[in-house]
Amino acid sequence: MKEIKISIAGASGITGIELIKILDRHKHSKIISALSRTYEGKEISKAFKNILSLKNNKKIYFKSFFSKSDIQDSDLIFLCLPPGKSMEYTKYLMENGYNGKIIDIGSDFRLNNADDYEEWYGEKHILKEMLPKFVYGLPELNKEAIKNADYLANPGCYPTSIILALAPIIDLKSLKFNSITIDSKSGVSGAGRKLKDEYLFLNIADNFFAYSPLKHRHIPEIEQELSKISGSENKISFTPHLLPINRGIFTSIYLNGVNIGEIKELKDKINDSFNNFYRNEAFIKLIDDDIPKISNVSGTNSMHISFLIDCRTSAIKIFSAIDNILKGAAGQAVQNMNLMFGLNETEGLDMQGISN
Repeated sequence: MKEIKISIAGASGITGIELIKILDRHKHSKIISALSRTYEGKEISKAFKNILSLKNNKKIYFKSFFSKSDIQDSDLIFLCLPPGKSMEYTKYLMENGYNGKIIDIGSDFRLNNADDYEEWYGEKHILKEMLPKFVYGLPELNKEAIKNADYLANPGCYPTSIILALAPIIDLKSLKFNSITIDSKSGVSGAGRKLKDEYLFLNIADNFFAYSPLKHRHIPEIEQELSKISGSENKISFTPHLLPINRGIFTSIYLNGVNIGEIKELKDKINDSFNNFYRNEAFIKLIDDDIPKISNVSGTNSMHISFLIDCRTSAIKIFSAIDNILKGAAGQAVQNMNLMFGLNETEGLDMQGISN
């Protein structure tokens, strides 16, 4: 396998730095360009002391734009950008003859419908014609499409924690339910490096609160992908919360109004479906008769899932935990890169975690 030459836009954000750390340990990758207006001209390992141990990319300097040679030489460009910016960069790359692969870790190409993007993100999509070309990058569900993709939309962190947890259950066509209620809690790193009052230490420490409870931007992405799995429209009630921790997402999902019948039979069906979906997946672990914990997945590309059947309220309760920066962003992006370039899916992702 030849060396993959990689450029990164938005390289100094939380996701971008995590991506650099992963790629530096990746056997087949070489970073040739990293963009950051804030740190332009600074060496990566000097701008961020937490990555002083870089081995293969120690002498990379941040720059403010891609040169012509960056565009010509890159096999893959990662876009770690806020809403509205990824499509601008993609347009710029196309206009300048870029013919390599793109992985957008931002949100501009996750929704299939440009009208949905305008409704939920508040601006028109300037590359509507590119939307069908972007594959939705959940490796455990879309592996074959990802292997053949040139353009990939990396899923959001909340959607990853939700869709993978729900997929094996809503795929059971015989299972009927009335509604889906989702309660997710994320570490503050999910908000990036934005300077907002609610993200300051004084306001987040020893605190806990919900945000965007009626129209969070991840709702249409979740509904879109769940509907593809179930074959019918799925509306969700989704409320995200901010935890006073650095990283991680814990999600609780409630399938309400379930005709439970014989509990053992239903549990066996769900277990069988999970095994059929994820039997050979390195990063998904079904936790039997226990509840996942953020501390057990923090610092890894793994996702832990469990479920309980609540006979009293006729509900199935599903729980999941991921590291929002890794499986929810940079780690999953590299997992997708590995598939796109015909590599072992786990290359560069054998992190042991940071729990006690």
